[in-house]
Amino acid sequence: MNKKLTLTVDKLTCKRNLINIFNPLSFKLREGQLLIVKGKNGTGKTSLMHCLAGLLSYEGIVKWEGVEGKLGYIGHKFGLKEHDTVYDYIKFWKEVYNSKISINEVVKFFSLFNLLFSPIASLSFGQKKKLSFIRLYFLNSNIWLLDEPFSGMDEQNRELICGMIESHIANKGMAVLSTHEKGKTLNIKNTKELVIE
Repeated sequence: MNKKLTLTVDKLTCKRNLINIFNPLSFKLREGQLLIVKGKNGTGKTSLMHCLAGLLSYEGIVKWEGVEGKLGYIGHKFGLKEHDTVYDYIKFWKEVYNSKISINEVVKFFSLFNLLFSPIASLSFGQKKKLSFIRLYFLNSNIWLLDEPFSGMDEQNRELICGMIESHIANKGMAVLSTHEKGKTLNIKNTKELVIE
């Protein structure tokens, strides 16, 4: 019997130059839940994400259970080849993840018809950020870590990504999302908040 998806964090801290980046954090998250991590720039939101992803050493406990597939992570750096076209990017990640999802489905879902053969270098910051979510669309993962996913996005693309997150949570996935935005919250059931100061 498969274990239910859970994330347990207890007294988590990480240091740089012997200084704690944030005060010890403790929380628990279950499948079908979204955690929104709020805080000003420089409070350690990205460092927390890196600890959860296993990219940064830390003290305390980070315990994952019931994880299926690879962990889906969207960060500040997009990892894009500027000379590639949008089509090249989609085709590459479809092959990397050996996905059965068609390129046409991705193009339609992300409304990329007019950009399909444009070089990535010509895209806006928000359009490049949207491309990074194509990896999540192909990736079969029940864990999403999203570091400032809406920065630079217009309202239409923001709604698209909100829909993706909502669907992921509804399908018993889990997501941790960081933001420095005040007053803007996602209207998704089973949402918890953590404020880092």
